[in-house]
Amino acid sequence: MRPLRIVVALVFAIPVLAQQPQQKIGEVTLFGEEQLKVEAATKTEIPISKAPTSVTVITAKQIHQSGARSVPDLLRFVAGVNARWNPMTQTIDIRGFGENPFSNRVLLLIDGAPYNSGDTGGFPLSPAYDVFPIENIKRIEVVRGPGSSLYGENAYWGVINIVTLSGEDLAGGELQLMGGSLSTGLASALWGQKFANGSIIGGVRYQQTQFPVEIWLDDKSKLKGTDVFVKAQRGDWQVSAYRHDDRMSPGFDEELGPAVGFPPTTAFRSSERIVQTLSSFALRYNHAPANAPITYSADLSYSHRNGMHCAGCHAAQESPQYQKRADHGYQAIGDFRVGLHMIPGHDILVGLESRRLDRAEHIEELDVGAGASAVSGYDKNALYAQDQFDAIKDKLRVVAGVRYDDKTKLFDSKTSPRLAFVYTPSNRLVLRGGYSTAFRFPTFSELYQASWFLTVSSQIGIPPFPLSIFKSNAHLKPEEIATYDVGGEYQISPNVSAKADLYRSRVKNFIVIVQHFAPLPNPSSLGWENQPADANITGGEFELRANFTNGVTGFVNWAHQSESQIGDGFDSSGTPFEFVYSPKDKVNAGIYAGPFNGVRTSVEAAWKGSYTYPHDWALIRSGFTDPTVHPVSGYTILDARVSYDLPLQTKRPIRLSVIGNNLFDKRPDETILGAPNLVAGRQVYGQVEIHF
Repeated sequence: MRPLRIVVALVFAIPVLAQQPQQKIGEVTLFGEEQLKVEAATKTEIPISKAPTSVTVITAKQIHQSGARSVPDLLRFVAGVNARWNPMTQTIDIRGFGENPFSNRVLLLIDGAPYNSGDTGGFPLSPAYDVFPIENIKRIEVVRGPGSSLYGENAYWGVINIVTLSGEDLAGGELQLMGGSLSTGLASALWGQKFANGSIIGGVRYQQTQFPVEIWLDDKSKLKGTDVFVKAQRGDWQVSAYRHDDRMSPGFDEELGPAVGFPPTTAFRSSERIVQTLSSFALRYNHAPANAPITYSADLSYSHRNGMHCAGCHAAQESPQYQKRADHGYQAIGDFRVGLHMIPGHDILVGLESRRLDRAEHIEELDVGAGASAVSGYDKNALYAQDQFDAIKDKLRVVAGVRYDDKTKLFDSKTSPRLAFVYTPSNRLVLRGGYSTAFRFPTFSELYQASWFLTVSSQIGIPPFPLSIFKSNAHLKPEEIATYDVGGEYQISPNVSAKADLYRSRVKNFIVIVQHFAPLPNPSSLGWENQPADANITGGEFELRANFTNGVTGFVNWAHQSESQIGDGFDSSGTPFEFVYSPKDKVNAGIYAGPFNGVRTSVEAAWKGSYTYPHDWALIRSGFTDPTVHPVSGYTILDARVSYDLPLQTKRPIRLSVIGNNLFDKRPDETILGAPNLVAGRQVYGQVEIHF
């Protein structure tokens, strides 16, 4: 903790050298930017000070100053967010816990349109190094707490909305070149321009790198991927398209060998090459003239994935089809909204959402015996309404909403209410509180996955066989959560603000992974169940933000969380509720300075306290002799960046940067497996940015 204390001291030991004009209450922005507006909290653009729940915004300037290289890396520094590497991608929780690797309890939006996977319910690519190119991002809105009253499924722990750049934001071009550790090479180009009644922006990126986890590093596996993004706006209309292609080769080859009782050359092997393509398209309409009594808006989105099955990693030898590309279907969503503003003091939003989910060839690795029609896809409609009204003019704002998700052939209907208030007693203080709910439908993988899981193969003529097999469970119930929260922000000075939030959540029907072990050569089974017990989560976040007039800005935040089981409930393996991968305390800090004679610097630190992991992995690691879980020690991830603008006689300078990630060279086991799976240590990169 000593290095982290130094960073925190640097952020807040700097005196306020000058006073700025008094700002309206709201999150003090880094780099002196204008007060922020957010969309994800209410599906309407409002000042962050009016948001009825806790929201953090990562701006484009912070992204460009940060040493982070991906969206999940940026999220590590947000209060209440827990990010960790598993073998396939980074898992994101917001005020949560659990062993699910796909982040399917967080709703991911791109410009307000849902972007979650139709297969796993989580981030849309697997394996995945990143979520979306940070070069194309204007801001990231992180909404903490349940959000099903507006968004339905997946908005369980919270909502992450990635707002992309527009042509007027760039008004020119930008080239980036990067190289360094982990065989990394990156080249990106971005160009945008504003026109008389609209704008256009386009970006391309190519990158080569290695996943910073041992299972891939040992085999020198390289990820090579391309991204293409285009967005155009004209009048009330916006259209965007995004395509991502990547391939990883060679796959992993984890030797088992005589040390654990297997013959030489015995190993867990993935497909030799893992490939995937993600395509998405979105159309947005927003007709909202100033002071109009009625406004109209709509989002139409379509996403499609073609690529390897999940079994291409964990069961490649079970069937030849798992080593080939497959059509994983599509997700099409239409969201139509009407705003009613004719009643003084009221902003009413009424919406209709229709969704079609089709899984195509994904059913090849699922248990179609559980019902082929059930796993091929479904249609769903939902209605929602929200009223933001003044209970006391200019003082007390109330937000009331409810959503009804109609019954599908898989699940019964769900109703999700919400009630919140925002009280502003002065121009330096804002208080908020409320009650919100959410649900999450079980994913197709959780309901029907039936492939092998741990596949043993050998090069000495022994046929491949599974150590473990997925067991389907078509009777899973949707997860539910209800949260009470209170919070507020106080503007200590025009330069410094303090924000605090407290919450208590009750979790019901939480879906857990359950293993049933069997003596060799019989395979064990692995599947998902609803934990019969409920659980309480109690916690809070505290954050200070500072923006000084001498070119120095920074933040420090602390999050605390504790969980407890309600009653005596055990899953079918006899295991009580396990609150895994959830440290009780997390502390983040960042300081950004410059420009000073063309030099900019940043230092960001994320400290995570000790945490536990599923006892099944402790049993496996001990050779089935000891199920005792030994907590994983806490650690600090430190990133830094130094940039220099070349003193050229040009309007837009050429910027040179050196970026250091994980400078303390920590190698934590962020996700526990049967064998150590350490994260890579220190990484250093060089970057050139050319603006024109």
